[in-house]
Amino acid sequence: MKEIDIRVVKTIEGIHEGFLLCLEEVGFQNMTVKNITEKARINRSTFYAHFTDKYDLRDKYMDGMLKDYVVNLDTNFIQKTEITMDSYFSELKRCLQAFLKKKREYLILWNANLLDRNFFQEMINSGIEKLVEGFRQAPDIPKEKEQFYSLYANLFLGNMMVSVRWWFEKGQNIDIDTYTRMMIKHMSEGIFHTLKHL
Repeated sequence: MKEIDIRVVKTIEGIHEGFLLCLEEVGFQNMTVKNITEKARINRSTFYAHFTDKYDLRDKYMDGMLKDYVVNLDTNFIQKTEITMDSYFSELKRCLQAFLKKKREYLILWNANLLDRNFFQEMINSGIEKLVEGFRQAPDIPKEKEQFYSLYANLFLGNMMVSVRWWFEKGQNIDIDTYTRMMIKHMSEGIFHTLKHL
């Protein structure tokens, strides 16, 4: 197994941070490699040792963020016969904590004009793929309902990601335990019931 070079990891993390700062300050279209290297405090040759241009950096960074998101997206609820606070709280909270750790990065990417890439929609699409695969493997979901897998995955992921985005942007005063309980109530009792009885 190849040993990880900590210096390379730190350099790439610095480039990622420079990229995020440039996204916030000048936007993707206006940023240059020079802007990124200045923020990352590296020279251009170091940048080009890892990335061909800002588009390559954008794509590799976003793809890594998407992969991390999918790994942390919990789909264990598909296997549960009943979703209750007791049965699902710790699993969903763990998933939401992983998202919360990336809150700053998500907010920057969601609100940036990344030209031909839409990070928020790509998160939904990646999550839909994972959910559909989970539906296929669930023993108690009839195979004749497969034509609806994509519909239900879209409904669930769209609702979930819009809710998470709202929480990050407008619900900062809602702690993770309260938010986790809200999400479980949405899943088990429905949105309107939760609004009336929260």
